[in-house]
Amino acid sequence: MIVIHQAIYGELQGKTSGHDLLAASDEKNELFRRVSGYTDLADRPVGGILSSPVVRGFFAEDHFLLIKTFPDKSPGLRSGRVFSHALFIPKADLHRVRELSDLFQYHLPDIQKEAKMHSLEYLSQEAMTITGAVNGREAAATNALLEKQPFVWLGEEGYWEWVARIWPKLPAKVKHMLKIGAAFGPSYVNKQCLSLLYIPEDAKTLWERHSFRVLGVGESQPLRSSAANWLVGDVKKAIPFETLLNDFAPIIDSIETLNRLEDYGKAYHQIDKTPGLNHLLVLAHFVSQISPNERVGIKGKNKLMTAILQAIPTAPVKMFMALTYQSWKGFPNAITSVSGAVLDWLTNHLLQGRQVKECGAVLVKALEAETKNWWVNAVLEYVNNRLKRRQPSDASILWQWMKNEPALITQHTSWLPDDAENELTPKIPKLETAVAEAVLHMAEQKGWLVLHAKVAAQLYSAEKAIEAQLRIDTDEDHTVALEALSECISKSSFVSVAASHTDARLHRIAGKFIYENKQLLKGIDIASEGWQKCWELAVQRGSDVWSGISNPQHTLFEVLDHQLAGNAFSATLLNAISTGKYSSLKDYPQRASIWHALPDKARTGFITATLLELFDDLATSKLSFNDLEAELKNGVQSQNVQQLVISSKTIPLTKKLRLLDVLPSLGECHAQQLIRDNQFSPAEAKEFGRLVSKNRWETVADDLFKLGSHRKDLVPALLQCSDLLGFFQRLGLSVTGLKSDAITQDEWWEAFLSRAVELYPLGPTQNGLWANSGGKLEELHYQGVSGKQSWTFAINHIRKGGSPPVKKLLKEMQKEFHGDFKLKQLIQLL
Repeated sequence: MIVIHQAIYGELQGKTSGHDLLAASDEKNELFRRVSGYTDLADRPVGGILSSPVVRGFFAEDHFLLIKTFPDKSPGLRSGRVFSHALFIPKADLHRVRELSDLFQYHLPDIQKEAKMHSLEYLSQEAMTITGAVNGREAAATNALLEKQPFVWLGEEGYWEWVARIWPKLPAKVKHMLKIGAAFGPSYVNKQCLSLLYIPEDAKTLWERHSFRVLGVGESQPLRSSAANWLVGDVKKAIPFETLLNDFAPIIDSIETLNRLEDYGKAYHQIDKTPGLNHLLVLAHFVSQISPNERVGIKGKNKLMTAILQAIPTAPVKMFMALTYQSWKGFPNAITSVSGAVLDWLTNHLLQGRQVKECGAVLVKALEAETKNWWVNAVLEYVNNRLKRRQPSDASILWQWMKNEPALITQHTSWLPDDAENELTPKIPKLETAVAEAVLHMAEQKGWLVLHAKVAAQLYSAEKAIEAQLRIDTDEDHTVALEALSECISKSSFVSVAASHTDARLHRIAGKFIYENKQLLKGIDIASEGWQKCWELAVQRGSDVWSGISNPQHTLFEVLDHQLAGNAFSATLLNAISTGKYSSLKDYPQRASIWHALPDKARTGFITATLLELFDDLATSKLSFNDLEAELKNGVQSQNVQQLVISSKTIPLTKKLRLLDVLPSLGECHAQQLIRDNQFSPAEAKEFGRLVSKNRWETVADDLFKLGSHRKDLVPALLQCSDLLGFFQRLGLSVTGLKSDAITQDEWWEAFLSRAVELYPLGPTQNGLWANSGGKLEELHYQGVSGKQSWTFAINHIRKGGSPPVKKLLKEMQKEFHGDFKLKQLIQLL
């Protein structure tokens, strides 16, 4: 039972100043007085005078007012006054009013200003099903209601019957915002309310001008949806909609809900025909809103969930991401089963398959989610675990993700492992500027120096890339990243930039490049310490000091001018230059001044190289030794210089021989080395022998004699200095015929005497030598004298023609000393 209060409103002549509460069923309730203004008719026909009673219904505060308003033409009242009888139905009870038109019976049949008001007890009854066919105007109105078209019913005829058709099915919340009944002016329509109005016949044009569809008796339109059929009570044609209601047990709270259930429910009706996952998800999301109770709608929810689980494995990326919007409220145990399907999808698609390039969007969706729901947690947990077990092939995919979804780069800490640099670096793709800058920032945050280097080389010029790298790559012992950067830019650009910096790592890399490609020294600035360092390191690697320098002598003189001016220059380079190919200062204009400006080691090298060139002039008498600077003169005294001169492969032997003659520092040991290291032409050998004889180098002469038998090129030298040889050596020369006049007759007899005394120290009579040779003892002096004295007398006797002949005497001596080489030589010269 519903308690309905009532009240009447109007004007009593002489008792009120206008329209006001006249009587109410509960005089103490101020509600009746507060709504007095609503019962007056602000919205009136043209002219402001109501011609006949009208019924209106709308909410005021927490009551639905069903008001019947009469034109009040009572004597003494101003024109246009009205009398209203209002029924007050509590908001909470309105849904129990099955037939709104049932309440019309409680309205006064006419104006009764003295009527007593008392509360009414209304017994709610089941609504009577209207079985008559729906006419065209009712169908048009129902369609317009569901399609949210602003419309009005023309005239009152048939209006309340249509309202009676739809009233039982109108959702309670819809009724709470409802405004029904008569209306006169479009401007009074509250857009916040659902207005189901009828208008006077003569107001059609006015309402049409305000874009209202005016439904007249001539409307001929069928119902366009099963929801529309359900709303008007056509059970048969509403079966599809009833199925949705029965299977899901939704809470219908608005016309919009009816429309959406109709629209989204199409996927449910086609569920056996495998509708798209998007349609199923839209329906599931909607069901969660209108049927949140897990204990109701089980049939529809289970059937829908089964279809969704079957569709997920082949879902495209966008549809897979749409799962994040599903709360699964109202679906029993849905999160567990769908989470399993989500993991299967991730396993099969995230890092493999034809959709893999698009899957970065999945991760972005999860990372950017405002709340970490079931889907977000499943995706992030899978990605984190999968990347811990990442494969080398994953790197290209991760790069593709980051290129397509730069948000992944900014959120790298939430998903990208800190130890992934080694896999990512070899697979860096071509990056757009904004993406590359984001990657650089990420690499800096993660400490990925090698990746930073390679991306910087891709993004910036060589100079800017190196500067960007040095800003974060500050460990002097860490060279790997800078080496990686150097491989990504031209070698010439790298060397040029490296030379402009002070970083030793850059210099080492540049030195390596110069060692590998000498052309990189073309742009060298010898005044630059950076260039000097790069050049120095190339030389230390094994590069020739002048390799790549187009005009070595010019550059050398620039270096010396730079040094002479008091500027810094690499001592290591100076040392290398001083021993290089173009290290002679013979033609350097400021040669006399440079020596004091050079470090000791370099000075020695330059002096040596300069002397080697000057020796040519010294050897040809173009230059006198005394004309040399003191440093060069001292250099000549250096054993190293002397050794270099003698062992030099570039100084001809002829010139070396000349230097032996003009340089006081060269001596016998150098002459010996010349013998060891050179083959002599006849002229060179003759000149060499002259020098040996001139300088009285007896040791050298002895060496020549010893080598004479197998060094035929030395024979002319030996002959020139034979005067330095001992007798038997000269005797050998005579014997061999190399120099027949090597000894004199007197020297021969002296040699014979010497050998005879050595072999027969007792004298010629020893061992019967003299007698056996045919000599007469009586012709000898042998008694009372020494053996030598006796031999001296005997040789003088023979030289004067006495017997025995010397040759016979030697033959006899040879019989006893048959292996004596000197005897043999003496015999050969007879």
